[in-house]
Amino acid sequence: MPKWGVTMEDGLITEWNVKPGDHVEEGDVIGVVSTDKIDVDFEAPAHGVIARLLAEVGETVDCGVDVLVLADDDADYQAYLQENP
Repeated sequence: MPKWGVTMEDGLITEWNVKPGDHVEEGDVIGVVSTDKIDVDFEAPAHGVIARLLAEVGETVDCGVDVLVLADDDADYQAYLQENP
């Protein structure tokens, strides 16, 4: 979970716009996070393939905790699936 403000400690996942297997580009809006002050578009940190969402809609996640797994490409995504059924 990124930290969008100095006082932000956690965020509520209110929406995912992606699912495992989706290709994303850096900066694509992949979800929405609600903080204690605002709703923030959650952007992909890099290009790749969404391998797994680690947080569900409605879940509150502490800043710094991983909320997804992003594979580099289709081959890495398939390898991830083999290792993490």
